[in-house]
Amino acid sequence: MNQYISVSEAREIIENHIFPTENMILPLLEALGFYTAEPIMATLDVPSFDNSAMDGYGFRFDDLKDSTKLKVTNTIPAGISTNDPILGKGEAVRIFTGAKVPESIDTVVMQEKVVRNGDYIQCNTDEIKKGDHIRLKASQTEKGTVIVEKNTFINHSVIGFLAGFGIEKVKVYKRLKIGLVFTGNELVEVGKTLSDGEIYNSNTYTLQAALAEINHQFSFIKHAEDRQETTFYAIKEAFENADIVLITGGISVGDYDYVKPALEKLGVTELFYKVRQKPGKPLFFGKFNEKFVFALPGNPASVFSCYHQYVKPFVLGCFGRKNLNESQDVAVSESFVMKRSSEQTQFLKAWYSQGKVHILNGQESYKMNSVAQANCLVEFPENITEINPGEKIKIWRI
Repeated sequence: MNQYISVSEAREIIENHIFPTENMILPLLEALGFYTAEPIMATLDVPSFDNSAMDGYGFRFDDLKDSTKLKVTNTIPAGISTNDPILGKGEAVRIFTGAKVPESIDTVVMQEKVVRNGDYIQCNTDEIKKGDHIRLKASQTEKGTVIVEKNTFINHSVIGFLAGFGIEKVKVYKRLKIGLVFTGNELVEVGKTLSDGEIYNSNTYTLQAALAEINHQFSFIKHAEDRQETTFYAIKEAFENADIVLITGGISVGDYDYVKPALEKLGVTELFYKVRQKPGKPLFFGKFNEKFVFALPGNPASVFSCYHQYVKPFVLGCFGRKNLNESQDVAVSESFVMKRSSEQTQFLKAWYSQGKVHILNGQESYKMNSVAQANCLVEFPENITEINPGEKIKIWRI
């Protein structure tokens, strides 16, 4: 299977192989950044009792028919359990926001609309409606109803919402175990001095940081020298320690590219190899038993684009995200760009703001300054050779 496939075909193949991870139960705060593995039900009515929405005065609305002057006989603070006062005709209570509303009261007027003299209040009846400023029991949520759907991303607002129901633990999808094999004799770790012909191992840092942004980390990292045997055993070890293996470099057809022969020797099923795209043409996606591998080109710009277009959606899909196109948007181009070939899709680093997108300079694969500046990738599709200012184009936020 050596025929180049389109970007859309590659995406479809990847989506068809997404698998859900196992479930686990976490304390509420520890579930931040995970996805729910089941619907979450309301454990109580919210509000759990009729309560006042304002600091003010509560009374029977019908008592205003005879007189706008009411006698205040009780005070009801929030959060303190008291016996419900029984109001006589023409009586009212002083009540505070969140306090339980007695059964004998059907209306609350805010204190700003009341004139009080001693124990008596007066108000303008034209400004009051029956039922004003009372939050009725279960008016937000009834006990037993679904409050959070399955596959919901748990952020701080979801955590606060669930805490309001007294929910202590949440069932979520487990993180994936992800391994990395990076190839290349020229790679040197950050902090060491470079010799002629050497470069720093930036791809590992890019991928570690990118995975951290989606609540993952590598469980295995190995540097494979550019030798056939070393590459084979590094990849074999990665599969023994991970659900998904990422490989950078060594996937093309050069004299020192040993990744594809190693994958074949291991018995990895090729799902696709080579995509009609720039950067990142020699991209490999395969399956080994119930595990998967992405072999990415070694070029940092290719790693960046392939991660965002293929690796990230796959990881998040397995982790519980259902909308794989969540990062996709449409923006108006502020730039003019041409490409030579209409036979491939090109991903361009760009800056998106307020519905408009500016395509950055420095798109060559060896130039990384545009990667550092970008907050989106513009998809420059097949069969199109120009993007003009004012055109609507597809972008992927990063």
